[in-house]
Amino acid sequence: MYKKIAIISVLVLSVVAIYFATQKPEPKEAPVKKFLEKNDPYIAFALPSLNRGVIDTKKLEGKVLFINFWATWCESCKVEMPSMQKLYDKFNKKYPNQFKMLAVSIDTQDVPLTVRMYALNLKLKFPILLDTNGTIKDKYNTTGVPETFIVDKKGKIFKTYIGAVDWNDPKVYKKIESLF
Repeated sequence: MYKKIAIISVLVLSVVAIYFATQKPEPKEAPVKKFLEKNDPYIAFALPSLNRGVIDTKKLEGKVLFINFWATWCESCKVEMPSMQKLYDKFNKKYPNQFKMLAVSIDTQDVPLTVRMYALNLKLKFPILLDTNGTIKDKYNTTGVPETFIVDKKGKIFKTYIGAVDWNDPKVYKKIESLF
């Protein structure tokens, strides 16, 4: 009787040992990405644009950069875009060749047609870039759309705006203008 219990116990322990030995370890969670904060260096990138070929931000160094992540399905983005166009027009006139606005679309369906129609409808003239696989959005660790990163002439993050902004607000305008 004890011999049978011992054999059964050894068999059960063997099965349990084999089970645990063949289990894959739980994957460790990736460390939480850090949000880009004031004075962090911006992350350079190159993306295709709707009308200007590929735009490489390394070629824009020494300029104030306005990097906005958005999508055609985002209602807040649609509200924000007209004031972005006005800001673009003002700074390009007042500070020619010192300011670059880059609107990075994170749309994934029917791109670029959907994005092109959206831009035509809102009469947008600033460069629109296409991040269809989300690579740049992920590098910037965006929390959603719209989200904007203002980069100073030294390539450092000056300010991050999460959510829609009225870019014609005098306080916002003056903050960005202080970089010139």
